[in-house]
Amino acid sequence: MTKREIIMQIRASKSSHVRWKSYVQIALRGIVTDKTQASLPIVQTECEFGQWYYGDGMFLSLLPNFQALEEPHEMLHEMYIQIYTLQKAKLQGGFFTSKRRMLKMRKDEISKLIANLNDYSRIILETIRQLEVEVLQMTNDEIREMYEMETLPPLGEGSDSSLFREIE
Repeated sequence: MTKREIIMQIRASKSSHVRWKSYVQIALRGIVTDKTQASLPIVQTECEFGQWYYGDGMFLSLLPNFQALEEPHEMLHEMYIQIYTLQKAKLQGGFFTSKRRMLKMRKDEISKLIANLNDYSRIILETIRQLEVEVLQMTNDEIREMYEMETLPPLGEGSDSSLFREIE
């Protein structure tokens, strides 16, 4: 894989994240269509970015900025799950709390979660930018070596494990 192809993949993953976030914003405004709902996978491995990250992008897994993407991406989806759950929950007033008060509390909580979701999104976008810079600074030999390391078969699948037997 060439440096250009890697950069194109990174940029495509960034675009897919931006697209997912725009669907979240549409859904939060209450404009939910079948397309919007289908474009909002809740689990981080099911969105387009997650499919790239846990799939084709894994050959970048040795790079610090690639590794730094996992936690904010996971937290972004966690924030969305909490927002989605709060929005779908049936609102009931308690014995000492009116429905109006409960609605305000829910709205405040959702606002905090949206702020957190936006923060994680900014972290993801900045880390993707840093990953792109990291790849651009690599030599073609470093890229080839990294790609070959990721595509080596695991021990026991045609690789020579005799080196490890000698250590035992």
